[in-house]
Amino acid sequence: MNICFICHANICRSFAAERLFNALSEKNGKSNLKAFSRGVYASPAYEIPLKIKKFLEDNGASWQGHCSTLLGREDAERADLLLVMTEDQLDLIMDKFPQYADKIFLLLDYAFGVEEDMPDPISKSGCGFEKIMNRLKEATEAVFKKLAEN
Repeated sequence: MNICFICHANICRSFAAERLFNALSEKNGKSNLKAFSRGVYASPAYEIPLKIKKFLEDNGASWQGHCSTLLGREDAERADLLLVMTEDQLDLIMDKFPQYADKIFLLLDYAFGVEEDMPDPISKSGCGFEKIMNRLKEATEAVFKKLAEN
């Protein structure tokens, strides 16, 4: 199963979720569960913030080898599940790819059944950043558990 995590620029939330998810898949021997990530306004010129690199390292996931990538039709087609961070992103992707509406969900809704946005931690520091990133990690773990049990 291919899971695509999607955020704004593909350097923070979606990228971190991808790497955390794939680390869980590897750790638990679930090679059939693979994640990739994209952004709705991504650009190869965007760099991964140092605090994201550190968060991933601290949580046993690699940050290396990533390039911010724009979501395309081929990605939506390839993914069995598309998980977006915000309602705005959900609307944008539903408008762009209505044929895939049955596999596009808000991350927190799919993970926990709560229809709310996953905030962007990029402008946060200290406790604010950690709180958001830990929530992202919990959501990613919940998605992994849900899919691994099926």
